[in-house]
Amino acid sequence: MGDFNSIRHPSERQGVSHRGVEVASINDFNEWISEMEFTEIPSVGRKFTWFKPNGASKSKLDRFLTSHEWLLKWPDCTTFVLDRNFSDHCPILLSASNTDWGPKPFKVFDCWLKDKSFVRTVIECWRNAQPKGWGGYVLKEKIKNLKEILKSWNKVHYGDTLNKEHKIEAELNSLEDASSTRQLSSQELVTRKKLQEKLWAAAHSHKSLMR
Repeated sequence: MGDFNSIRHPSERQGVSHRGVEVASINDFNEWISEMEFTEIPSVGRKFTWFKPNGASKSKLDRFLTSHEWLLKWPDCTTFVLDRNFSDHCPILLSASNTDWGPKPFKVFDCWLKDKSFVRTVIECWRNAQPKGWGGYVLKEKIKNLKEILKSWNKVHYGDTLNKEHKIEAELNSLEDASSTRQLSSQELVTRKKLQEKLWAAAHSHKSLMR
């Protein structure tokens, strides 16, 4: 899985290309897949997974290739092409089933760990929450309470950072969707560049740690 830096059909690319070289590359890639007896997992979502920064071209370069044995064990696999952020590639997700893995973890940002009020908030919340019950239940309830407290604390101290990033990502991906069917205007290209810069800056200013 990953970026194979090649397409399988001319429809998987839009933009400038060298016709003769591309046809040879497509044939070589498909022959290699056939020789290895691979099968590509069908994808859902965006048509392209790579975008040139200036929007002049886009391609489907990222994919999952599997063996016959894999498909016998996991026959209902699907590849989801997810929204991209500041990267020039969209992340791809392989799903074998719609399994419910339970509640998702919440994120803790590096910038929180440098904030004295964060430590104080955690300590106070942990001490004040004293639910009754057996050990496992008490721990679960205290963590649940801490999660809600930190959500409110983050909104006050950092302006709900995650929601701001999600809004920027939504704007960026809306432009990416439009670029799949038409050429973006010069103003839209400028806007997309600014959105990419904002996401890049946000990601490097508060790297997240899963807790």
